[in-house]
Amino acid sequence: MSELTQIPYSTIFILCISLVMSLATSLINSHFTPREQRERLAALRREITELNNKKRENLKTAKSTGDKNLLKKVRKQERQLLQLQSQMASLSLRQMRVMPITMTMFFLIWMFLTGRLLYWSVLPGLFTGAETVAKLPWLEGAIPLNLFWWYLLCSLLFGILFSRIFGLTGATE
Repeated sequence: MSELTQIPYSTIFILCISLVMSLATSLINSHFTPREQRERLAALRREITELNNKKRENLKTAKSTGDKNLLKKVRKQERQLLQLQSQMASLSLRQMRVMPITMTMFFLIWMFLTGRLLYWSVLPGLFTGAETVAKLPWLEGAIPLNLFWWYLLCSLLFGILFSRIFGLTGATE
């Protein structure tokens, strides 16, 4: 067994791989998603949040006062919200066109790490996927993490970080 599969080397190795994968995914997304589309998504997200807050306030006031005109306004705001959410879903769906590229990258890296592609053994891998590759310090000892959970945790961390850096979906608020 190589040193690379032993803690702390495995922890750092998987951390670096997830960093590179998240960076590559963010670069691909920023390359294939026009800036105008990202800005429009951010504007829609802000508009939806503002309208939702106004609707909530109006609904609360209308319920407490029994104002029928305000209730009509709330219904109108609900229709506007649905329209805005539909526009946002349409724009977000366009970003899904890069998913086959990123999924292919992920499957290749996973195959390199575990030697398996889904359930089939393809080649000898570095990890089985079940052994502990990282230990997180916690209040009552260390939490052991296998390859899947450690990679997932690192990917989420770096995904959020790079999304903010590149101004991708959900990171502009």
